[in-house]
Amino acid sequence: MLFDLRPKETLQDFFDRKKELETLKGAIGKPIIVLTGMRRVGKTSLLKVFLNECKIPNALVDARYLDSSESLYTMFSDILTQLNRKTTGQRLSNALKHIEGVNVFGVEIRLSWKEKKADLQSILDQVNKLGQVIIAIDQAEKFKGKMGKKMLSLLAHSYDYCKNITFILTATQVGLLLDLLDTYNISSPLYGYTIDYVRVEPFSKTMSIEFLTKGFSEYGLNVDEDLLVYAVDRLGGIVGWLAELGYKAVENGKLTKELIDEVVSRTIQLSIKELLHFSPNSRYILEAIASGYKSYNEIKNFLENKTGSVVHKPALSHYMQWLEAMGYITRDEEGKYELFSTLLSKYL
Repeated sequence: MLFDLRPKETLQDFFDRKKELETLKGAIGKPIIVLTGMRRVGKTSLLKVFLNECKIPNALVDARYLDSSESLYTMFSDILTQLNRKTTGQRLSNALKHIEGVNVFGVEIRLSWKEKKADLQSILDQVNKLGQVIIAIDQAEKFKGKMGKKMLSLLAHSYDYCKNITFILTATQVGLLLDLLDTYNISSPLYGYTIDYVRVEPFSKTMSIEFLTKGFSEYGLNVDEDLLVYAVDRLGGIVGWLAELGYKAVENGKLTKELIDEVVSRTIQLSIKELLHFSPNSRYILEAIASGYKSYNEIKNFLENKTGSVVHKPALSHYMQWLEAMGYITRDEEGKYELFSTLLSKYL
């Protein structure tokens, strides 16, 4: 059902995204792929549906439970167990048996991190020998501190030595993930590396109305088209918010203007909370665009006036790319920058 608030897992319950699915399919074989896009735009759903449709052995883990370097061993135990179930003849478990710190229990694989600590790089090398595999990590912004540095080193090793392994990473807070994967940071193991990005775009106005119409039809609910247009004009094409609106309307037995405004209010509150965690320069860029400064040079001048210091182009480009990847700003056909949601302008 389209209005199910949980991430979708099958094509049957998935709406459109043919372009993104094809882009992901074409990117397989690349070392690192990052799914970007605004919160609730459908990144996790896209990832789950893609992996379920994919013929290549794959594993998907949620990094939210990670709280220490030792947690990496728990995460990789899960990854290896999933891959072991999807490879014929338990080839993976047989390949790993000789590595110290690896314990095999049928299809389940557990890694030790105490006395005989498993060597994660050697394990990736053995996985690579299986042929093409995909390792997907959701909520990857949770990699921090020592654990984050260890994970970056593993990604760099896989990039250089494991041509059959593709890592797909995504996050709720994409900005934190992009900061972690900063390939311009000379102290990062990924310094100078090329990462492929697949951006999950909001639906167009037409697609958003079609999504709501189809979702309501699944419940036999007829909704006034003017209300659908009003909802899409206010919420934009963020599928998570459209689904929440549909879910609440089905619960109430009807869609009303008041209900739409209620959901819009919630989206604004959450966006404002997220903005508070942005760097001052990122907020100044958003403020500049909200104030009508839409060209690169206009934004640069606005930022320099705000900070009282020279803003170098590489730094500004980094901030602009970061905000685009987050989905907060877009560019029109002339290359002018715009806020994705004009509702935010009064709060900047």
